[in-house]
Amino acid sequence: MSKPEKDIYVQMPLGKLCAMVTKPYFGALILKMEHLGIEKHFSVLILLEKKQNCTQQFISDTLQIDKVSMVKVIDGLAKKGLAKRVQNPKDRREYFIELTPKAHKILPEIHKGINELNETAFKGFNLKERKKFFE
Repeated sequence: MSKPEKDIYVQMPLGKLCAMVTKPYFGALILKMEHLGIEKHFSVLILLEKKQNCTQQFISDTLQIDKVSMVKVIDGLAKKGLAKRVQNPKDRREYFIELTPKAHKILPEIHKGINELNETAFKGFNLKERKKFFE
């Protein structure tokens, strides 16, 4: 890359640069996961795998998805047999979102796909540079 082109990127807002990286990354990830039929909702499945007793509100807040969209996401995952709503025994007004055995079965494939894509994205970065990137 020539010097003037590098200067253009340095002067761009960080948010724009992040968006420029995000769009092709998630596009590639969605293509990689297309056969699973989960669209772009692998982040919800991963969160549910890592944290017990998640409510829709918690998932919505954590992944910064608005409430209306979150309901649609959970409905879609439930329809595909990947998630279910379970009433909180301590508060009947609240429901926890849980993974189904079908979801647990595909999670290793999701992790594998993410790891493969991350390896491609960080090709040429050594471990120290990768750590610095996340700092």
